[in-house]
Amino acid sequence: MTPPLERDSYHHGDLRHALVEAAVKLIAERGAEGFSLREAGRLVGVSPTAAYRHFADKSALLGAVASDGFSRLAAAMEKGMARAPGAAGGPERAVARMAALGEAYVDFALRHPSHFRIMFGPWLRETECVPGVGPSGKDPFQLLVETLDEAAAAGVIPAEARAGAEVVAWSTVHGFAALVVDGTLPLSARERAAALRRVLTGVLLALGADASRLPPVEAVKFATRCS
Repeated sequence: MTPPLERDSYHHGDLRHALVEAAVKLIAERGAEGFSLREAGRLVGVSPTAAYRHFADKSALLGAVASDGFSRLAAAMEKGMARAPGAAGGPERAVARMAALGEAYVDFALRHPSHFRIMFGPWLRETECVPGVGPSGKDPFQLLVETLDEAAAAGVIPAEARAGAEVVAWSTVHGFAALVVDGTLPLSARERAAALRRVLTGVLLALGADASRLPPVEAVKFATRCS
């Protein structure tokens, strides 16, 4: 039986946050369908009534987990983008910021797999999740849009390739992250970093970037889990 989470008392919004943390713990142990809102409350050490004061039902709790995940992801993206080298507005910086977004995305998925699965899983359709934002007030999608705009403005990708580039970039990096999190691509940390660089380079090339403007990448050999 899962032991209750330690806590002294709850004030203001602390109980809501504690319930989200409890849900994340239960998702990791049993999956999203393996617990109830009452059980999340019991894990925190509060009555069902107290839990229902913050969430109408389990779907609302899962929505809060997703929102918390988007907020964490946005913060990680912003932190990575802030470290990108190169002059503001230049192609080097635009490419580096794109890479930082992708690296932050995959790192987040690995560090927070329970959040990741809820943020993009089938349960999200049943919630009214409002994506959380980072310190700048932007959610992950808005940060991606901003970075792609910068890449187009800097001449990294042609202006005519800008429309719809979000779909290409997000779906490609998300697919890689999902394969890594689920263990389908059993890569070492070094192999994963090299493979991600190839993925990100592939995204830019698919959008029409000039290969001579992109950093070199190394070949990566790997076997799937079923090989």
